[in-house]
Amino acid sequence: MTPDCTPTLVILPGLDGTGRFASAFAGGDWDGWHVMVLPLPAAGPQDYEALELEMARRLPDGRLVLVGESFSAPLAMRLAALERGRVEALVIAGGFCLAPHVPLLALLPLKPLFLMKPPASLLRRFLLGENAPKETVALLAETIASVPANVLIERIRVVLALEEEQCPSPMGLPVLLLQARHDAAVPWEAQSRLERHFPHAQVMWIDAPHLLLEREPDACRDAVKAFLAGL
Repeated sequence: MTPDCTPTLVILPGLDGTGRFASAFAGGDWDGWHVMVLPLPAAGPQDYEALELEMARRLPDGRLVLVGESFSAPLAMRLAALERGRVEALVIAGGFCLAPHVPLLALLPLKPLFLMKPPASLLRRFLLGENAPKETVALLAETIASVPANVLIERIRVVLALEEEQCPSPMGLPVLLLQARHDAAVPWEAQSRLERHFPHAQVMWIDAPHLLLEREPDACRDAVKAFLAGL
């Protein structure tokens, strides 16, 4: 494919759903590709079935490449199956197809955690890496605090209840898996399960924590452009 005849690259953001943290990845040099970030609804049901129906209405017309980050990975898989006639490729970044088992995260009190700005130590530990700049940590904390707590809590509960059967793997669809080498939110077992879920996918390991599109946007963009160029 060449940029003048390619589909629109649609980025479905992670847990916060705002798309704010995908801006560096989306806003770089895409060699003429059309790229858009499609935020998740900040109200209403947050289960994958409901989000699939709502986001399908929001997708742009024409041919598509879907990029599902973290929480939106199962959503991107579902939309790819639903819109198979016009979705031409799928990219999963820091994603999963089964509830990732993170013991420490499961012990955290969700409601008190999201009624205030989340501690910087937790954001570094699970999402951004210990060496994340203070400005990046502060921006993520502000972004999470801007989303209603009940929405974030419901999304986490949806992830913790996720079954692999809820995540389609459309036959013949080109897939790129961007995996984070230092992911503390999606452990190796879940990353390996995702690769088995898409046995014919291209896999690129990025030297980054869970939010790899935010911490390594250039490396991720280069990987996606190389993948698309080969279609």
